[in-house]
Amino acid sequence: MDQQHTRSCDGVGLLRGLEAAARWLEQHVGEVNALNVFPVPDGDTGTNMHLTISAALQGIQPHPSAAVIAEQVYRQALMGARGNSGVILSQIIRGFAEGIAGKEQLDGAGLAAALRQAAERAYKAVMKPTEGTILTVARVAGEQAMAAAQRGASYIEVLATAVEAAKQAVQDTPKQLKQLRDAGVVDAGGHGLAIIFEGLLKHARGETVEQAGPVEAVAVAFDLEAVHSEDDFGYCTTFLIEGEDIPFEEVRDTLARMGTSVVAVGDERLVKVHIHTERPGDVLNYAITFGALTGIEIANMDKQKAAIEATGKVAAQATRAPKESPAAIGSGREAAIAAAEASAPIGTVAVAPGEGFVTIFQSLNVDRVITGGQTMNPSTQDLVEAINAVPQQDVIVLPNNSNILMASRQAQELVSKNVRIVPSRTVPQGLAAMLAFNYLADLETNLEAMTEALESVRTLEITTAVRDAQVDGTTVRAGQTIALLDDHLIEAGDDRMAVIDAALARVGLEDYEVVTIYYGADTSASEAQALAERIVERFPHLDSVEIQYGGQPFYDFIISVE
Repeated sequence: MDQQHTRSCDGVGLLRGLEAAARWLEQHVGEVNALNVFPVPDGDTGTNMHLTISAALQGIQPHPSAAVIAEQVYRQALMGARGNSGVILSQIIRGFAEGIAGKEQLDGAGLAAALRQAAERAYKAVMKPTEGTILTVARVAGEQAMAAAQRGASYIEVLATAVEAAKQAVQDTPKQLKQLRDAGVVDAGGHGLAIIFEGLLKHARGETVEQAGPVEAVAVAFDLEAVHSEDDFGYCTTFLIEGEDIPFEEVRDTLARMGTSVVAVGDERLVKVHIHTERPGDVLNYAITFGALTGIEIANMDKQKAAIEATGKVAAQATRAPKESPAAIGSGREAAIAAAEASAPIGTVAVAPGEGFVTIFQSLNVDRVITGGQTMNPSTQDLVEAINAVPQQDVIVLPNNSNILMASRQAQELVSKNVRIVPSRTVPQGLAAMLAFNYLADLETNLEAMTEALESVRTLEITTAVRDAQVDGTTVRAGQTIALLDDHLIEAGDDRMAVIDAALARVGLEDYEVVTIYYGADTSASEAQALAERIVERFPHLDSVEIQYGGQPFYDFIISVE
């Protein structure tokens, strides 16, 4: 922006500034992702914020009015929001648009008022606002912007003040949140917001961001059928790498050594990958070092064989008769409820993180299953489309992930149907809720029963730490196995089985009856079987210990305790 525009900003300038901010954030996605409090391989705050602001700017046409631009951007942001950080960002954009309604030009006072309204809208969007988060950063930036405007500051001066205030607020977040202080990080969402503000300022000052100019779409399509061979095995894995200065030839050559039927196309900004491998987690862990991963799909080509193996061997359960697994229950009652389902007054939508979980939810007669979860949060648009695709007017949504709850609630507001959210924070909770669903009961009765069912399940998640950390008094080193119980990190160590043993002891299995082991895309059925046999030996009072293929990325095991 040249000097004559530094005192104000019109619609064209605002749009170009937002585009620059999106490109500036894109350069820092990995940096923001790395600030995850938990040292798990799915810190996706930067990815979600980048995808949200990119969706918000998709197809926006220049217009002289700042208010018109902001209105268009905010509406697209609502639909494109992913994850809690993306939803909050969309609400910040919404508040900004509300703050400049009717304004052709933004001067210093107008910008400050818009930033203040952006923070107020974001606070209202969160049920229990917490200081030391992106909310605090938005609020402090708005307050300091207002103070600058009252001194007669211009547009660019107010923006510069907001940027410095946001940066300082980010540095102060560990003082406000013990979790951040213990983990030795600042708040990821707040840092992402400060980067967006900084991108706006760079544009206003006429500075370039690294990825200057509009980003052109890269043709990365290929025919998957043509790359499969008859002797392929393992997991068919596809994904996109979005980054900057990706060493494309190096990545392609390395991937070629990691599997078969490898196809990698693209350039230094975007690479689409197809690979068959026995260890998709290794492939994804390698790829994520070059940028954000999106569109992850993992299909187990040996699933049937593995399922037969697991079913035959893990009847090594406790002495009592085993209870039916969710898949078995779904299969057994399919014929009995077919007629009722056809005319059921309530539709259901669920989110599932892997091919196995998708199959299980489908066997429980969920009307629409969205592939997603950790590392691949569905957008508000995805949820809206699934809700609208269900023929019923009354719809129950199971997010099955704490980072999808806000997007689900946002989708609820954007459709004309009567949508209710059962706040399942883990996949086992979602399965328990679906088992409590009654096609013959009314909406309120089902909501009560399904919500109550969430409390009957505890969820253990076993994965590998991606960095050193101190979380809730637990010291973690990169590469160690870690266990999370109901989203709280409770154990870490070098011996995976020892960590699982300690975590199960923390659960208090003496008070539970059924354990179900869902093994991930990078874990074998034989490993799951060994774990099941170990649990049976240690806890002979259990009614059953069962194995299901979940197919989730990154997490070796998701263990349901009921």
